[in-house]
Amino acid sequence: MRFGRWPLAGVISLTLLLGGTIGPASAGSALDGLATAPLRSPIAADSFYFVMTDRYANGDPANDTGGLSGGPSTTGFEPTSDAFYHGGDLAGLAGRCDPTDPSDHGLARIKRLGFTAVWITPPFVQRTVQASSAAYHGYWFLDITKPDAHLGSEAEFATFMACAKKLQLKVFLDVVVNHTADVITYKQGYSYVPIARAPYRTATGRRFDPWSYTSGTAFPRLSATKSFAKTPSAEPAFKAAKAPAILNDVTKYHNRGDIDWSSCVGRCEMDGDFAGLDDLMTEDWTVVKALADSYGEWITKYGIDGFRIDTAKHVDPYFFGRWLPLVQQTAAAAGKPQFTSFGEAWFTDPAQLSEIMRVRGLPSVLDFPFQDVARTFVTGRASGASLASLFAEDDYYTSATANAYGLTTFLGNHDMGRIGFFLASQSTAEGQQLLERDLLAHDLLYLTRGVPVVYYGDEVGMTGSGDGKDKNARQDMFPTQVPQWRSEERIGGAPIASGSSLGLSTPIETRMAALAAARAAHPALASGAMITRYGADSVFAASRIDSSTRREYLVAFNTGDDAASVSIPTSTQSSAWTPVLGGGGAQSDASGAVAVSIPARSSLVLKAANVLPLPSAPSVTVRAAKDFVTGTYRLTATVPGTDPSAVTFVMRRPGAANWTPLGTDDARPFRVFVPPIKGRPVEIAAVVKDSAGQVASTSPLRVSIAPFL
Repeated sequence: MRFGRWPLAGVISLTLLLGGTIGPASAGSALDGLATAPLRSPIAADSFYFVMTDRYANGDPANDTGGLSGGPSTTGFEPTSDAFYHGGDLAGLAGRCDPTDPSDHGLARIKRLGFTAVWITPPFVQRTVQASSAAYHGYWFLDITKPDAHLGSEAEFATFMACAKKLQLKVFLDVVVNHTADVITYKQGYSYVPIARAPYRTATGRRFDPWSYTSGTAFPRLSATKSFAKTPSAEPAFKAAKAPAILNDVTKYHNRGDIDWSSCVGRCEMDGDFAGLDDLMTEDWTVVKALADSYGEWITKYGIDGFRIDTAKHVDPYFFGRWLPLVQQTAAAAGKPQFTSFGEAWFTDPAQLSEIMRVRGLPSVLDFPFQDVARTFVTGRASGASLASLFAEDDYYTSATANAYGLTTFLGNHDMGRIGFFLASQSTAEGQQLLERDLLAHDLLYLTRGVPVVYYGDEVGMTGSGDGKDKNARQDMFPTQVPQWRSEERIGGAPIASGSSLGLSTPIETRMAALAAARAAHPALASGAMITRYGADSVFAASRIDSSTRREYLVAFNTGDDAASVSIPTSTQSSAWTPVLGGGGAQSDASGAVAVSIPARSSLVLKAANVLPLPSAPSVTVRAAKDFVTGTYRLTATVPGTDPSAVTFVMRRPGAANWTPLGTDDARPFRVFVPPIKGRPVEIAAVVKDSAGQVASTSPLRVSIAPFL
């Protein structure tokens, strides 16, 4: 079930829709002043290094056991097992903070690779061991007010942050708002019980729906013995272990049992325990406030630049609309007005994933659809048409506050596995050809829209063991004691054996640094408008537009095992094109077509010598139609010609003085998607601004966008 089909979706989106206005304006040319520059996220030009702190570098062996005594089942430390702590810490990640020293492999190394931001796994105090595994990954928190002793002290976290600031690296903290460590037990067992069988009840026995209390009304008093499908009790050793202290109250959780992944669809994903982890009652304002205050302290105290939000789709649909404003207020007060967040919602369908942003209000999400399509493309199992189809759905993300340029794109991660594993197991390439496919994958990551996230270890060609997932994809950068990791295949080099990955110099590292330098020197490659130009057989190509210089770039990728010669349309006619990365020069003809030859398993980047031609005066029309995929209405603007223009969509109630912005789209087809609205028809309009700054607008169009699903 998609969230956009729930009754609440229209309510949330309508609130956002009518919450801000621009104008006033009337008809025709009076609307021209409503043209808005295409939005870019505060991180649109950044590139992220995602690092699991425990597996990067051991800067202080004294904290390996976290101050605990005994064996691995108590301390969590066992460096020969892939399921326990290995000793990596904040001191190792910070390093000596000397960017001039090539032997400093901490943050200085990450900076040398060209990254502008680091995302670190949750550093908070953990339940050290659960079942047969330790919390080295950071997702089983007990106390979110301070670092876990396995990683270091508060002073060491401050030192780490000071180094990041010195190197001008942004730091994003991985945070968990859906659950805590598993300390609650149920005498009735752990199977999930649906609400229909056991509704929530107040302490006095009255049935209630927690979603009815998310607008600020006082949450009812609950009872551990009367309110839930299960009777919750905390393990004796952990009754007061959580912080903030309110999280020790067992009535602040849903207490319905574990999510059944084989059958759960919809609400059970939001109130069931994720693999036994205690699922927070995020509908309760006191929980929302406690999480905002505690995580906000990391912004105030250390200057964190943003959050990556774990399991974001598993909280109630109203949570982010209440929690994020509190976080943003704290960030603004701490001098961080550009603070932003991105969430994890594992959907590979763009229409479905976009609803986490459009309906729930997250500014960005991890782009799982990109990962899915990019992986199949670079392994040679999908054509350039698959990428063209993916990017054609980017308009689902466009709103007045967000768009696809702020999506965090990636090739693999700590859950699904590494891109190296996918390449080694899902393509037929070996040796040099395998390396070329890896380089191609990173070219695609860095040169198409979105914010590239590289998973630590990919730069040294790590692959993976067994199925390549989860623990098998969380190798050590420092010399490993896990036997299978010593003999794993490495792309572009030999197995690591007893050596350190931190001392390596690899072709992948070299390419990443070159890509980062190209993005820095040519900002259009990072955040310029992306216009799909070609997608067929083994080739995908797109333009990136520098609106400030009116210059066009062409990026092209060939996943085939043979060179590909193609003619690619552009908006820059009769111009020479000079190479930025790979390949030689080219020439566009009078129609703008550029004939290029792209070697096998490679990419090229060209820059037009001429500026974009001066377009004729623009014109624009707009229409509305039902989008049966999402249950929204699709507004489409048509602008004649090929100029890289941008179209702003606006809406108002008939007779209203002000117009509400819906979003600005800077790539054809020009579209936005809006939720249905009950009641009277609305007026919509579109305003086009071309690359030369010329503006035109439609007259207001009255349409009905009533619910239809």
